[in-house]
Amino acid sequence: MQKSKPTICYLCGKALTAPTSADHVPPKQLYAKEVRKKHSPNLLTIDVHAECNKSFQHDEDYFANTLAPFARGSYAGTAFLQEVFAKYASGEKQKLVGKILNEFQRTPGGILLPPGLVAKRFEGDRLHRIAWKIVRGLYFHELGEVLPENTPNNLQIAAPDKPPPVEFLHALYDRPSRGQYPDVFDYKYVTVPQLNDFHYWGMLFWDRLILTMAFHNPACKCDHCSKLRPAAD
Repeated sequence: MQKSKPTICYLCGKALTAPTSADHVPPKQLYAKEVRKKHSPNLLTIDVHAECNKSFQHDEDYFANTLAPFARGSYAGTAFLQEVFAKYASGEKQKLVGKILNEFQRTPGGILLPPGLVAKRFEGDRLHRIAWKIVRGLYFHELGEVLPENTPNNLQIAAPDKPPPVEFLHALYDRPSRGQYPDVFDYKYVTVPQLNDFHYWGMLFWDRLILTMAFHNPACKCDHCSKLRPAAD
């Protein structure tokens, strides 16, 4: 995929000046090294301010590792999960992976789950922040416009053992795939101009996990967006 050459940073919306860095959309670490070596995927990168990019690094690490357990079951997903545990066994990122392991709970909130079931907790704000960052990068790549971070939006996650959201099936099932990422990442989107330029984006990770994002045009003044948009906007 051809690298974008922007003049503004899609993360902060300001003119792009040095120092800059290449931001991978989605994060490069979602691709196991053996997958990159075998398939040489032409990953999408967008030039951004180096400091803006760096400010997301810890949350990207969390995003990748907290979703890793859901990757098992596909070729690329299993390779990624094995890589995560190999790093953990070698002493790399032990604190982070240990934290993720503790997010699995047999008695969430004191509730005893049926045999064979466990609950998986997330740090919702961090997970949401990176999912939204990926959509913002893809939006910039597709439409050439900055999608402000404070644009009201809604995230939904469909685990591998759950059916996709009904909205996903109705809105995106027949839409063409936009990604060119072997078994790791794909995405689709649809825009409905009649509904305040309503956007609905679906992202598929490792052929296993679906994340969807819904939002209106950033300039939307509808009651819903006005209530959700920060007062400082």
